[in-house]
Amino acid sequence: MLFSKLFLSLRYVLKDMDGTVYSDYQLEESVNTVQSIIANALSTSNSELLTETATITLTNGVGNLPAGFQSVVSVFNARNESLPYLTKSKPIDEYSYRIRGSKIYSNNGTLTLDYKKSLTNADISNLNVAMDLPDYFADTIKKYTVMVLQNGMSSADASIIQMIADDVYKLTSGREYSGIEITPAFSF
Repeated sequence: MLFSKLFLSLRYVLKDMDGTVYSDYQLEESVNTVQSIIANALSTSNSELLTETATITLTNGVGNLPAGFQSVVSVFNARNESLPYLTKSKPIDEYSYRIRGSKIYSNNGTLTLDYKKSLTNADISNLNVAMDLPDYFADTIKKYTVMVLQNGMSSADASIIQMIADDVYKLTSGREYSGIEITPAFSF
C-alpha cells in the first residue's frame, strides 16, 4: 500500500478530509511512531517479514552494514559457515565477527549477513512510496495511528506498545506455515 493511500484512509477515518484538525506532519509523525513500534515487535519475533540478506565485502577486516540494518539474524563466511558474535574483549579472527556502530568486523573477505531491516518512514514530501509492511498491516497501522493522534502518546506508554505488539504477533504468528500442505500420517 502506498503511504498516500494510507494517509487518505486515515483522513477518512478521522473525518478530517480537508486537514483542518490534523496536519500532514502530525499524520506523518504518528504513522512513523506506530511503524517504529511494529518494527521493534517484528525484530524481536521469529517472523521473517523484515529479514533480508546482504553480501558484505570487507576491506582490512572492516565492512559497512547495509542501510536500514536493525539487528542480526545470522552471519556466514564465504564457506557458508555460521559465525558467532565476539565480545569486544577477544580478538577477531576468520571464525567470528563483531558489530560496532555501522561497521562489521571480521577477518574474512566477504560475509553474508541475514538481518532485520528497519521500515521506510512516511515522508509527506514523497507519499507515493510503498510501505515495507504487507497490506494486511494497514488496519493495524490505521487503528493505532488514530489512537496516537486522538489520545497522544509518550514513548513510555507501555499499554499501547503492548497492544501493538500483541496485534503484530496475531498477524504474523504461523503465517510462514500457511502454505504448507499437510499430508496424513496414514495414507489409504
